[in-house]
Amino acid sequence: MKTKFDSIVKIKKQNVENIEKNIQKINSSINMLREKIELLQKDLTSFSLPQKGNFSLFNQIKLQQSFLRDEINNFKEQISVLEKRKKELLEELKKANIDYEKMKYLQMQEIKKLIKQKHKKESLEMDEIAVMLKANNDLLNSN
Repeated sequence: MKTKFDSIVKIKKQNVENIEKNIQKINSSINMLREKIELLQKDLTSFSLPQKGNFSLFNQIKLQQSFLRDEINNFKEQISVLEKRKKELLEELKKANIDYEKMKYLQMQEIKKLIKQKHKKESLEMDEIAVMLKANNDLLNSN
């Protein structure tokens, strides 16, 4: 049955779905960043400082290690920002779900009201038909 709440319910549902998609994207990004951090940490631990050689080789390795640490910290900061945004989206999702459930409830109440009206109308029509049949039957019996 069509109600005045159908379009609102549809919009509220789409809003919930969009927020859920955004949360999934954030989760995916966080997982990807964590994998990158893990790979960088493996690379970082794989470096070994030379025991012999010139000082420039030692400096290059230290510079690469520093670069990897900076990169890891950068990814950790990105994860932190994404986690914060995820938390915000979860709050939005909670509110959006409440709004969606309210609209679904109002829609169901409207449907119940329409069904009740339809049954009442059908009942009145059936009573009218019964009265007409009774009158017709009485008319036939009196002849």
